Amino acid sequence: MKKTIALLLAVLTVLLLAVPALALTGYELFTRWEQDGYPEDVTGVFYNTETQCLAILLTDNTEARQKAIRESLTDGDTLTFFPGRYSHAELEAVRDVIAADVENGEPGLVSVSIGWGSSGGYGEEKKDFRVVVKAEKESMAALAEKYADYGDLVAVEEGQAAVDTPADAMETPKERQGLSDWGIIGIAAVVAVLVAVLLTRAIDKSRAKSEIKTRGGNHARRGVGDE
Repeated sequence: MKKTIALLLAVLTVLLLAVPALALTGYELFTRWEQDGYPEDVTGVFYNTETQCLAILLTDNTEARQKAIRESLTDGDTLTFFPGRYSHAELEAVRDVIAADVENGEPGLVSVSIGWGSSGGYGEEKKDFRVVVKAEKESMAALAEKYADYGDLVAVEEGQAAVDTPADAMETPKERQGLSDWGIIGIAAVVAVLVAVLLTRAIDKSRAKSEIKTRGGNHARRGVGDE
């Protein structure tokens, strides 16, 4: 019995340790995408001030795709989704080309970034991302012509400051309340161990009582026979 309990505990521990890898939060998923690269159908992620949660821009903004992302997260029901025209990879590729122009001192070119412009987002819902080029006023027309082949993927506007991410995304998200995933897992593991210990003690106690009764019965029988 003890071996069985030990085996069950070992299996439970493996399953508990596997939970963080299988179930991420929205913020953890965003961090992973930033580090390992975005999926082909994701434009970007921003902090939605209306819901006070993360929002994801999808080029394949279907209910099926939304459901797949939600079900892969522990807080998937808090996400909101909006349509994105270009993938993050497409935006990055163009951003890198223009960034080289910035480094090479292109006249009038101030900065380049991915996100929203000074007036907000793009697209019908004003949430979409573009490659935002900041330029001196007198150079805006020339730079717009220079990057015209990219179409509406590039937005040229006057300004001196880069907009790396949407204004909403720059806000610090509220700290999550309650225990972290690891805290919950730790408590679950401790509870499992306590249950196993108590179960073992109960089994040992039951066996002891059984042995006592058996021994008592044997003594009684021996006493009767002796008489």
